[in-house]
Amino acid sequence: MWQGLSGSGNHDTGDRDPSHSMPIQYAVDIHSGRSMPVNAFLAAGSAAAIAVGSLTLPPPQGPLRVGRTQWIVTDPDRTDPFDAPHQRQIEIVAWYPAGAGARATPAPYLLDGLDEVRNFASLFGNAALFDDVAMLATHAQKDAPPRPGRDRLPLLLFSHGYTSVPSSATVLLEDLASRGYVVLSIVHPYEATAATVAGGTVVSMLDSGGRFRQPIQDVFSEWTTEDAVVNQVTSASNDAERIRLLREYLSGLGQTHVALRRWVDDARAVIARLANPPRDTAIERVIARADVRRFGAFGHSMGGVMAAELCLTEKRCAAVLNLDGSPQYGSMIDTSLGRPLLMTYSARRGRLGASDVIYRRAASRYYRVDVADTLHLDFTDMALWPALRDRKATGALPAEQAIAVTRTIVREFFDQELRGRRSKLLNDERRLAGVEVKRPLNDSNRRHR
Repeated sequence: MWQGLSGSGNHDTGDRDPSHSMPIQYAVDIHSGRSMPVNAFLAAGSAAAIAVGSLTLPPPQGPLRVGRTQWIVTDPDRTDPFDAPHQRQIEIVAWYPAGAGARATPAPYLLDGLDEVRNFASLFGNAALFDDVAMLATHAQKDAPPRPGRDRLPLLLFSHGYTSVPSSATVLLEDLASRGYVVLSIVHPYEATAATVAGGTVVSMLDSGGRFRQPIQDVFSEWTTEDAVVNQVTSASNDAERIRLLREYLSGLGQTHVALRRWVDDARAVIARLANPPRDTAIERVIARADVRRFGAFGHSMGGVMAAELCLTEKRCAAVLNLDGSPQYGSMIDTSLGRPLLMTYSARRGRLGASDVIYRRAASRYYRVDVADTLHLDFTDMALWPALRDRKATGALPAEQAIAVTRTIVREFFDQELRGRRSKLLNDERRLAGVEVKRPLNDSNRRHR
């Protein structure tokens, strides 16, 4: 279910050595969501970088100014398996409504510097391929004071995809903040292209030889049959067969479930610190404005799966949204969620409905949203990156439309579940071109277009 480069959301990107061709092919297949020979991907645009003049970030559509600040949470109860014997450190990026008079420094696009995109680009033989992305301007002010007020703002937790570029959620998270949400984006260290830990040190998913770290390779090795298995699941004629196939596949994902549990524990460490953020800091002021008694959880790819797994046992979680992470790993196949869940599927071949049989049984209300002409990366900023579009790593849907659709789906779901504002899209009162909403309502489907 990897986020990587393809569209499946669970694959490995490997390195440039021919002896590691399987990981690189995974990067293409997983991040883009289509099967494409790696040599074709590399040849599809050997020019080094994006012309920055051709790429800008769509502005947030809400009425509020946006602030961004960062926070490093240390989990005193865990040693980091990637950096033993040191404790696990998790970078948090907070997006929030800023005060009307805020005139702070504009926040840079790349949270963790050029390493964020160079580690990704190096997998395709050209480390400078996305360097110009660093020139992009966000619409957020760094460490700006939060918007004053007595009301508590709705809180969301976000998680990126496996081995993903954390900054590639900027367009979505800025928009949510401009509409009154506080969003805490969790960067899972060593399993993202880059993450900052204590002291400003930037750590990567790659080892000193430019290869994926061994625990990541172990996860990717479990996913080699996933596309075939999921295709069987979506082609099966009844739920009993779908459950059998999924249960059999999930039983072989030992390392995947270790990684999933690690990500859930990252989120738990963050939640535990909400009651005691560092004093006299920007993040303390932001959290003071948030309603920490209940929140929504969402993510892209593996991050969406993590959100669902977290909320199985986190009582403060009120709603879950998964952007194209399938199938659902973890224990939900045997456990009731008891909360509303929305699953957004791209048009990746063989993936539509891959987790329906799990979500229909587990969620109190299950919404399924299919977006035509999209691939895995179309729910991120990467839909806008010309170098990826040139290489067919994104779908046929125009990037600006993909961004607008993603923003609408996420906002309307959480507005409904956290703020009590009925969603016109999810209740058949509004239609978006290419978007199909299905409401199984547990076991009875109702479709509307």
